[in-house]
Amino acid sequence: MESMGLIDSSPLFVNIFSACLLCGACAAICPRQITISRELVAARSTFSALAGPHGYEKFLARKLLDHPASLKGLRILGRAGEKLLGKHLPRDSGLRLRLALFEEEPFFSPGQEQSPPVSTGGENLTWFPGCAARYLYPDIVHSCHSLMADFGFSLEPPDDLACCGLAAWAAGDVEGARKSGRRNIQVLEATGGDILVSCASCFTHLKKYPELFAEQGEWQQRAENIASRLKELSAFLAGKENRRNKGREQGEKKLRVFYHDPCHLRHGSPSPDQARQLLQESGGADLLDLPGGPRCCGQGGLFHVAHPNLSTHIRDQLVADVLALQAEVVTSTCSGCLMQWQQGLAAAGSRVKVMHLAQLLERLRTSE
Repeated sequence: MESMGLIDSSPLFVNIFSACLLCGACAAICPRQITISRELVAARSTFSALAGPHGYEKFLARKLLDHPASLKGLRILGRAGEKLLGKHLPRDSGLRLRLALFEEEPFFSPGQEQSPPVSTGGENLTWFPGCAARYLYPDIVHSCHSLMADFGFSLEPPDDLACCGLAAWAAGDVEGARKSGRRNIQVLEATGGDILVSCASCFTHLKKYPELFAEQGEWQQRAENIASRLKELSAFLAGKENRRNKGREQGEKKLRVFYHDPCHLRHGSPSPDQARQLLQESGGADLLDLPGGPRCCGQGGLFHVAHPNLSTHIRDQLVADVLALQAEVVTSTCSGCLMQWQQGLAAAGSRVKVMHLAQLLERLRTSE
């Protein structure tokens, strides 16, 4: 701002400060320990609601997340559209790529998503599934219930949870993020024990609630109490005995799996990512890695809406490099990353499967 003489909320100011994924990579290695993401969010807080590239689309997406249950209707329309139009649209059609988000996963039997199992006989565990899993991809919900039952837990997702607030916070709408945060704190305070979070981005943002409510009186303490109870899926399961792990025969063919590290979990999260350990212990995954290490997929919450060309460029480079590894499955625990991968692989004309970690672990457990 100083070197370029930028004026707050001018078009150039908005374009520059919106063009960041907020992945946290720079802050994680900053020698001055500057909280760069927080500074960018502070700059974005001066934007008008519709400012910046594709401002209206971002505004609509945030409003939709204010009422996450409305995503159910989007899923119904998306599934119907994919069945009717998906195979008839050009591969690079924008509509075709959006409908690719709703392709049914062939690893699961038809209709499975309609009746998620109710785990019984295990220890009750409060669960924050995230908006995407709960309302867009109920097959993920099914797999989480089934997987956790194998580890001796019965999942209890509270009915009145709001969006975690990450999208609002990233847009600079701090008060909107706090509104969602207060709702979630109130709902989760009525529960006891650990709180399992199966979406990496949701987990990281929920962990930042004490920062979000800094100097907010009692809300800061309440946020700290909730944050202390949060458990990320892979870290929670690591080291726990799977009471139905059947094991695999030596020499049995393994799935070639690329695990995509969620940026929010990789940079600055207090919880270690244990997904690779779980996949290795399953005995059914041949884990693949990129030579240069993990990379961002380019989704960045609503970044892919504001800067679709940049997002697509980042995504397509990563997809091409992973396809060169001859992966059969791409997995992650971030809902946004999974959607980005689904579209990226569809754009590449690939039939590589995209699965949430819980889906893949269940698949490896039940495969013959």
